Amino acid sequence: MEYCRGRGRVLLFAGALSLSASCDKAPASQAASVTSERASDSSVVVRVGEREITLAEVDERALKANMAVFQQLYDARRQAIEELLAEVLIEQEAKKRGITSKQLEAQEILGKIPEVTAKDVEDFFNQNRARIPPDQTLDQLSGQIREYLAARNDLTARESFLGELRKNANVDVALAPPRVPIVVAAGERVKGSAGAPVTIVEYSDFQ
Repeated sequence: MEYCRGRGRVLLFAGALSLSASCDKAPASQAASVTSERASDSSVVVRVGEREITLAEVDERALKANMAVFQQLYDARRQAIEELLAEVLIEQEAKKRGITSKQLEAQEILGKIPEVTAKDVEDFFNQNRARIPPDQTLDQLSGQIREYLAARNDLTARESFLGELRKNANVDVALAPPRVPIVVAAGERVKGSAGAPVTIVEYSDFQ
């Protein structure tokens, strides 16, 4: 989908210049319980006599040992959700208007993308000159900059339209991020409610 490819071009060039592109990386803040959806998975993966080990137990142990893997899986799922959600919103809006998804995108997104001018390219180069290698000139980078700005404009127009569609749609994202339960040892100094959704652990060195 063009939404995904455009985002990739924006992030690629921004990364090459060590710039921070204003791209939404998917609004991922979700209220969640201590464990993810895996905790409710009662599938048995190991049997030792009468003892059964469920996938939830395995994931709980693996989560403690390798949080990064679970975070990567969650991030990939969130990205997939955003792409699928964009497709569904556009399909539903197109159906309401009695046109195709491509026609809707042409009217509301592609038709509203501002053209990148030579001044835009020059301004971008000058504004980010300190971050560009000194041996790189405007002529050498103009093509890449133009492509980057075009992709950024495309992304901005697309996300603006999708944002409006999302406001009017009944969207409920239930995917919960992975969370590691924090066990507070007896006798530790604790402030606040034991049932709070967020636990902050502070490490201090008293001398």
